[in-house]
Amino acid sequence: MIASASQLALYLLLAAPSAAALLALVPWVSVSRAAARTGSLVAVGASLILLGTAAHVRWGPYLGVDALAEVLLFTVTSIYATSTWYSDRYLRAVHRPYLTPQIYYALLSAFAFTMIAALLVTDLGLMWIGIEATTVSSALLIVLERRPASVEAAWRYTLIASAGLTIALFALLLLYIDTGTLDAIRLAANPPPLTLPVEMAVALALVGYGTKVGLFPMHTWLPDAHSEAPSPISAMFSGVLLPTALYAFLRVYRVLGTPVPASLQDLLLAFGLTTALAGAFLLQRQRSYKRMLAYSSMEVMGLALTGVAIGGIALYGALLLLVAHAFAKSAAFYCAGNVLRETGTSKIDEVRDLRGRMPRTAAAWVLASLAVTGAPPFGTFLGELLIVVGALAIGAYWAAALFLLAIFVAFLGVNGQIGRMVFGERGAARAPVASDGDAGAGFAYLNVAFALALGVASLPYLTGALRSAASLFGGGAP
Repeated sequence: MIASASQLALYLLLAAPSAAALLALVPWVSVSRAAARTGSLVAVGASLILLGTAAHVRWGPYLGVDALAEVLLFTVTSIYATSTWYSDRYLRAVHRPYLTPQIYYALLSAFAFTMIAALLVTDLGLMWIGIEATTVSSALLIVLERRPASVEAAWRYTLIASAGLTIALFALLLLYIDTGTLDAIRLAANPPPLTLPVEMAVALALVGYGTKVGLFPMHTWLPDAHSEAPSPISAMFSGVLLPTALYAFLRVYRVLGTPVPASLQDLLLAFGLTTALAGAFLLQRQRSYKRMLAYSSMEVMGLALTGVAIGGIALYGALLLLVAHAFAKSAAFYCAGNVLRETGTSKIDEVRDLRGRMPRTAAAWVLASLAVTGAPPFGTFLGELLIVVGALAIGAYWAAALFLLAIFVAFLGVNGQIGRMVFGERGAARAPVASDGDAGAGFAYLNVAFALALGVASLPYLTGALRSAASLFGGGAP
């Protein structure tokens, strides 16, 4: 019975967003919107079935799930749902959009489908196709608001991400030549001998998929694409696209077995800490609040990769950080979308007194920024704390110090700028307050509440699945 329910859930996960994408192309906007919203809710329900049954099985030669896939499927579908429902109000405020609402909703659902497909396949080659398809399905969404900077950002995103994924393809070719298979489940269950081609494959996969994750110095597409995309899409970029790309790398990384060679562990640690520090310091210089949030996402991906490199309890912390950050950062981008609708600008220096102009959005943005930067008692804080504990447990004091430095710098930068926008006094020129300026803030509160729940409570099934996911890679849990 459990197997049949899980199999039905798997089919629904593939069918719901793809059907929503097709139905969204009908001429009537109300039908397009309803199709996208219904498809997103069905996908969330299917992911909850998989999470609740904890059926870590495979169906056929190419489909299957385990604990890590289940956790990320729930995260992807949840952010897909809230972004879809939030989009309606946002689209109404876009003047002369490049895309019709029908095409927008179709591409949004297709974008979600490509991430879901990448998480459901067990073949590393098909997984690579899924990650590449996320670029194709999401690039046009960046240019929705018809700005020259948006077009440039879409081109840069397409070219750099595709170039990085070409390197990841070479990694898979090396792995296949040496092992004769790209079956992720088989390779994880029976790790191949640690040969030079295998080590090179993992290193190339880190660079290739790391481009899509936004690792330094391959990150240059990230701040442009995340800041120029419409806010619901920015939420999906930062919240779930980056972790999905990291998931693809982790599947390659898992073929190493345990213990991981010190050289590769050090390579991951170097990329992780460098990315975290670069993101933390670069966000200080930003004049756009959406670019600031984009660099914050880069910093968090670096922190998560650091936890993966350290392993043990730090790996559990990294997975917890990814999930909590997805909900917190999506909430932050929903608030940013409200502010952009209300003020007409994304410049930090031109936004003040949000507390008086948009009280509900302002409160949600403060909470979201605290959650994003790891303030207690949010789930991000617990994840980062466990990574530090893991670093200290293995004697990597220098890594723990650099990790804490990145957190501290990012915390001051993000919360300082958000605080200025929320509590700062406006000048003599006062822009009119929009009547629905706080519309959509409820979705931000919903996602922030979930990030908070991850930090203060053990959520049934989800925290258990996180423990199981960490154990797949030799990680521990408290």
